[in-house]
Amino acid sequence: MIRVLIPKDLEFKVFEAECKKLYENSKKKICDSNSFEFIKDNTFFYMFLDSEDKLIGGIYYFVDEDNKLFLNGFARRGTHLLNLECLRLSTTWFNSDIYAEAQNRASALCLIRCGFKRDNGKIFVLKQT
Repeated sequence: MIRVLIPKDLEFKVFEAECKKLYENSKKKICDSNSFEFIKDNTFFYMFLDSEDKLIGGIYYFVDEDNKLFLNGFARRGTHLLNLECLRLSTTWFNSDIYAEAQNRASALCLIRCGFKRDNGKIFVLKQT
C-alpha cells in the first residue's frame, strides 16, 4: 500500500528533511536547479511512502511557459517497481495531457512502462484528452 502526502498534510513534516535530502542528491540527475522549498511551495508536490512508511520519493507537476503540464520526480535507488506504481497513480489525478523530459534511459523506460509515448527527442507525453 502506497501512501501519498502533500505539503499541507501535518505528517509531511515528519518526512520533509529526508525528502529534501533525497531531492538535493537527485537535482543534477533530474536537471532541476530549483530549491526543494521552491518545488514544494510552487508545484503540485506529492511525497510517496511505502507500506512500512519508508520514503519512496516525490513527484511534482507544474505548468511550463507553453501552458503544458509537466512532471518531474526523484526516488530512492532500488524502488523501480514502486516508482512505476507511484507514477501511474499520480497521472490519474489529472485529466490533461502530461509531459515529461526523460533525462536518461531508465527514466525513459519508466515513462514508457506507464503509457507515455515519445513526443519529440527527450520529451514524452501521456495523452489523456
